[in-house]
Parts: sequence; C-alpha cells; structure tokens
Amino acid sequence: MGLLKHLLFWPVTGPLFLTRFSLEKVEGVVREQLTDDAAVKAELLELQLQLELGEVDDESYAARETALMRRLREVREWRERLGMGVSGGLVRVVEAEAEEVAPEGPSGEEPGAQTSPAADEGLPAEDRTPNVADPRGASVEIKLDWE
Repeated sequence: MGLLKHLLFWPVTGPLFLTRFSLEKVEGVVREQLTDDAAVKAELLELQLQLELGEVDDESYAARETALMRRLREVREWRERLGMGVSGGLVRVVEAEAEEVAPEGPSGEEPGAQTSPAADEGLPAEDRTPNVADPRGASVEIKLDWE
C-alpha cells in the first residue's frame, strides 16, 4: 500500500519533497560556510608569513589583520547563535571595574600597588611599568545549555 500511495500522490508530494530536500542542502552549505574558520585562519597565517618575508608593510598588515580578526569574531558569533561549540567554550568573562596595578612600582613599592599612567609619562618606554588589570575585580559567567 505504501508504494501505491507514493506513486499516486507523487505529483503533489514529489515537488514538496524535492523543495524541502534542496533547501536543507542549501542550509547545510550556508551553515558550514558561516561557521568554518579554517579559511580565515589560513589567510591570517599567510598574512603573517608575508609580514615576516617583508612583502607587506606594517600599516597594511594591521589593516588586513583587523579585518581578518573581525571575520573570526563573526564566525564565533555565528557558531554561538547556531548552538555549535566554540574554541573558547561557552564561558564569557564579564568586564568589571578593573584597577590598574603594576607588578612592582618604580619607587620599590610592593606588588599590586596602584600606579597612575601620568607618573610614567616622563620615563623612557623601556622603564615604564606595564598597566595590568587586577584579576580580583573580574567575574566569570558560565552558561551551560545542556538541556
């Protein structure tokens, strides 16, 4: 009975089936292209190689790297939207008010002492203390969608 039913209703169900099948294949290809970061990473490696070989100057490298990093962020956003795993997992760091601290102040203060960027302005670049965010001021939000 199943074969006879399929043959009799083929003029109605055939185009519907083929349309659905075609759209599912197109959706799969689009999903793959939106979430595949291999091409972007290969292009980024090629750009870095060109910089090392001197084929690209620093300004054009920075502009092209910015565009490639933007594309990588877009791929990650699409992977998150489509419920796919991302390389960093489903962990997001929520920005909090971070205080600037230095490992050791220029005048021998203890590690973690507050320094102001204005205090380092007169020093040469190699003598300036790096500004480091205090990790105690950050919070981590973990989303586990395992339902």
